[in-house]
Amino acid sequence: MGNSAPANSSLIRERLNGILTAAECRKIAERKMGEVVGDRRHGKELKATAQAWLVLAERIAKAEAIEALKAKGK
Repeated sequence: MGNSAPANSSLIRERLNGILTAAECRKIAERKMGEVVGDRRHGKELKATAQAWLVLAERIAKAEAIEALKAKGK
């Protein structure tokens, strides 16, 4: 399992069939930041991975907001 994947492999398979929400990306980032504390060897990589998940969460949140505005306008 890679550093960017959620901990539960069945969850990974489920989510690959769908789209992650911004909240789910933030939760993964939070878990990665928790792993940074206990892993001196891979801490920098885990921190970078967590930051990437946060960027993804931000982009998804923007897309969700745009879709909500489009739906409201129709």
